[in-house]
Amino acid sequence: MNLSFYTLAITVFALVTGPISGSAAKSRQVANFRPGNSSFNDVIKTIKYQGRTIHLNERALYLNPKLNESQLGLFAFRTLQDVVKFAKDGTEERPTVIYMEPDVYWTDDPKGDNRENKLIGLIIPQSNITLIGLSKNPEHTIIAGNRGQMAGAIGNWNTLGVGDGFKAYNITFGNYCNEDLVYPLDPSKNLPKRQSTITQAQVLTKAHNGKMDKWIFDNCRFISYLNTFAAGNQPHRTYYKNCFLQCTDDAVGSGDYSVFDRCSFRFYANHPSWGGSRVLQAYLGCRFETVLRDPGANSTIYFAKNNNVFAVIDARFEGNATALGWTDVTQDHVRHYVYNNTLNGKIVQISPSKPELSVQLKGGSLAAFKVGEEYNIYNLLRGNDDWDPAGQKDRLSDFKDIPFRMELTTDKAKLKGADKEQATLSYNIYPERVRKNTTLKWTVSDSKLLSLRQNINGTITVAATNSSDSTRRAFVKAETEQGIQALVYFDISGIAQEAPSFKKKPEIKGPEAGILSLSYDLNLNNRRDNSLITWYRSSGKNAIDSIKVGVSTSTAPLKNYSLSAGDIGYYLNAVIYPKHNTSKTGKPVFVQSRKISAKDILTSSITTDFKNLPTSRNSVIKEGFWTVDTYRPTDLSKEFVWTPDEGNGWEYGPGMDAAAGREGLMTVGRGARLLYTQSGRLKDMTLILKLSPHKAAGQGFGSATGQYLDIYTKYDTKSQSGYGLRIERTPKFGNGVQFTLYKFSKGVGTAISDSQYSSVFLPGCKVELSTGGDILSARVSTSSPQQQGQKEAGLAHSVSLEAKVEPNEFGGFGVQHTGSTGGASRIMLEGLEVTYKD
Repeated sequence: MNLSFYTLAITVFALVTGPISGSAAKSRQVANFRPGNSSFNDVIKTIKYQGRTIHLNERALYLNPKLNESQLGLFAFRTLQDVVKFAKDGTEERPTVIYMEPDVYWTDDPKGDNRENKLIGLIIPQSNITLIGLSKNPEHTIIAGNRGQMAGAIGNWNTLGVGDGFKAYNITFGNYCNEDLVYPLDPSKNLPKRQSTITQAQVLTKAHNGKMDKWIFDNCRFISYLNTFAAGNQPHRTYYKNCFLQCTDDAVGSGDYSVFDRCSFRFYANHPSWGGSRVLQAYLGCRFETVLRDPGANSTIYFAKNNNVFAVIDARFEGNATALGWTDVTQDHVRHYVYNNTLNGKIVQISPSKPELSVQLKGGSLAAFKVGEEYNIYNLLRGNDDWDPAGQKDRLSDFKDIPFRMELTTDKAKLKGADKEQATLSYNIYPERVRKNTTLKWTVSDSKLLSLRQNINGTITVAATNSSDSTRRAFVKAETEQGIQALVYFDISGIAQEAPSFKKKPEIKGPEAGILSLSYDLNLNNRRDNSLITWYRSSGKNAIDSIKVGVSTSTAPLKNYSLSAGDIGYYLNAVIYPKHNTSKTGKPVFVQSRKISAKDILTSSITTDFKNLPTSRNSVIKEGFWTVDTYRPTDLSKEFVWTPDEGNGWEYGPGMDAAAGREGLMTVGRGARLLYTQSGRLKDMTLILKLSPHKAAGQGFGSATGQYLDIYTKYDTKSQSGYGLRIERTPKFGNGVQFTLYKFSKGVGTAISDSQYSSVFLPGCKVELSTGGDILSARVSTSSPQQQGQKEAGLAHSVSLEAKVEPNEFGGFGVQHTGSTGGASRIMLEGLEVTYKD
């Protein structure tokens, strides 16, 4: 069925009823028919559509909320729920079509409490269902929901779930959780937004996990902000024509292929897609209005957060964005395809610092996407079943088999050049149907490092050679005659030199000024010392009970160890594996200090930048030691279902997103917990923690589902009792978090202060917790400037809290993270200083 913009007129005929087919009668009883009711003669049997009479039947259904009961009959309905319940599977050739009068159709009760916590308002599981709005203005026919994460639901709620072969024309699909529903045709149906705070409020998702393909949206609108489309691997192919989409982040693209044909977008944030579609996300002749809420903080639109492939043809960007980028952190092997794109009227280069990532289309490569003035939808979405959603088969038959993307995969990306190690390279080409008839040109970036051999089965054998003593990088590139490219990079190690010998054997010196130093001298031959040094504590000289307390986590060996009160009564042992930057790792050498006494400790303070903290999972709670593990707090609401990750909860390394360019200890496992056990008759203490969330907008955590960071002070790690500051994302703000002082007793937290909402939880955040007698205070600041949206929301850009407490003698401290730990949701600890007062 080739449906376009229709001018539809509905005519109701008074018809004498005929016999009802057995199948129809069984499918739906005529509940509204009562013998002797003369209004039965008004039952709607046909509609007039573009001068043609459409007989309503099981494949042609009519939806009109204004019908009275006597008009309904078998195939006319007043609610979307009723018509969906009745509808049968269609076929691709004969879909089941639901004709919809202009109105607002709620997929669930917008004022209901959703006690069952359903995450899809209405499910249309049937195959090949088509919805047609009977006005060519899609704003007249609205399918609506108004729930989101922690806003009428616990989880990412969806307005609608649809099935295989779903199509829609002239309809608005909206999630009005964060947007007022305004309906000019009938203002009585207006509904205010559920909340102003933007949350994950999805519009569309799949109805089930079965086959999902061939979705079409023509002249439709999609209204939401965050997560407009549910991310996932379905459907296989989706075609959008003349549609409008508005969003903030993580909203556009899902499945394998998403093709947007002359669509319009309004972007309110910098990352409209999480990763885009898996194979290709194509913007063809699209218009983009950028309405960034704080362009002063970041005025670049990034196509996605992750490196999937985009094709951007004849795009026109207008608004307050000043630059375009593929992703914040680009990957060298990815290739995107571009042609004739402008930003505010000027030709624009996407990710200009990496121009090689953008393949400029021309000639044959352009024809894969555009022929003359027509976009080649047929070539992009034809697949192996000859799907032709734009009706181009006859016109573009000569341009139906042109490659538009490739990808290379290898069984190993690190090769030993000294051993002439080999890897097997394979490739995918899209569309797959052109594989047999497409000739590829294979090249390498450095023939001294890599050589190629083509195999009968279509794979490529890559052989590496590296006679130097350093690791080198090189790539293999495949290219079609039209210019479609794919690359894969290899790290090729050289001939490792033998481990350096010691000129001077290692020994531990000191302590001097509270520091132990491992002194040694290696035959480095002008190489860089990369020795691996690990420090242990042991109670005896035999070191059989050694516990790791310091590790080398970078190319700089950990030669110095700062003593703390936890070292008293222990021997400090250092194990060094000699190595330089191009050598093998040598055999370990063990050295030991004398037993540390109280007079060796110059300060009661504990200071760390976390760089050398062992991060291997360790759940033991022991005096003077760190506990590094994952844990679910006992008082966390049961409505938030998750279990702590079983692996490591922490990892030291470089940050990403808002924390890019920083290094620190990051949350990588759900329930990440870090505790330090310190007992004794300790009075007041001050804790200063420096940290940087990866989130850029000030929301700190993945969602408002009990996700928080507790910072403990005056804390007994064994009984889980003491005080602290809770930093929590709540539904109230999407660009700020809540700060509250807490008392903990046996793992159960109770708020002891008023809460303050603030925008301060940004990179460069500094938390200071202090106790003085019976007063606990918290001061929070940040080096990041406040964003415009945060100012407009009335958020303070610092925090100051106080509460009266019962003094204790606990000296432990730590942090407990309950948030999700995907890259963009991590929190990085950058520095800690704890001081005790007599």
